[in-house]
Amino acid sequence: MEGAAVLGGLRLISIVPPAARADLVRPPGAVEEAYFNLMCIRCGICFEACPSKTIMLAGFEKGAASVNTPMINPLIGPCEYLRGRCEDAMRCAEACPTGALQNVDKAQVKLGTAKLNQELCLAYNGRECLVCSEMCPLPDAITVTEDQKPVFHNTICTGCGACVNACPANPRALTLLSEGERRARWP
Repeated sequence: MEGAAVLGGLRLISIVPPAARADLVRPPGAVEEAYFNLMCIRCGICFEACPSKTIMLAGFEKGAASVNTPMINPLIGPCEYLRGRCEDAMRCAEACPTGALQNVDKAQVKLGTAKLNQELCLAYNGRECLVCSEMCPLPDAITVTEDQKPVFHNTICTGCGACVNACPANPRALTLLSEGERRARWP
C-alpha cells in the first residue's frame, strides 16, 4: 500500500511542468518537457532498449517530477543515434509505448551541448590531447586551433555525449547540458 501511495504521489507531481534543468538531458526524440512528464509512464523500456546504456532513469536528485524518467548519462556511454548501433533505428523511441519519445530525423536531433571547462582540459594545460575531436561524430562540431586546442561549436554539437564519454581528464573537462536542446513537437 505504501508503494502505491508513493507512485501515486509521483504521478501527481508529474502533471506539474518542472522548470527546465540544464543537467537533465533527455533521449533523442523526447517531446517537450511538459508533455513528456505527462506521457512518460516511467516503465524503463527505453532504458532496456538502449544498446550503449547511456539512458538511465533519473533519481530524486533531478527533482521529484523527474524520478524514473529517462535521461542521458554520457559517462556511461554516448547516444549512438548519429554514429553507432542505433544509426538505422532510434531504438529508444521505437520501444516507447506512449510516444514520450518519438522517431525523428537525424537532422532534428539536438539533445543539448557539450560544455568545456578549460581549467580541466588537458590540451589547455600544456598536455597533448584531442580525444574529444577524434570521437565526435560531427566533423565541424569541434575544431582544433593551430596550437592544438579544441574549440566547441554549440550550434553544430548535437549533445550525443561522445566527447564527454571519451574525455581522459580526471575530473572530466566536459559536461553535457540540455542547453539548446530541440524537442519533438506534440501534439
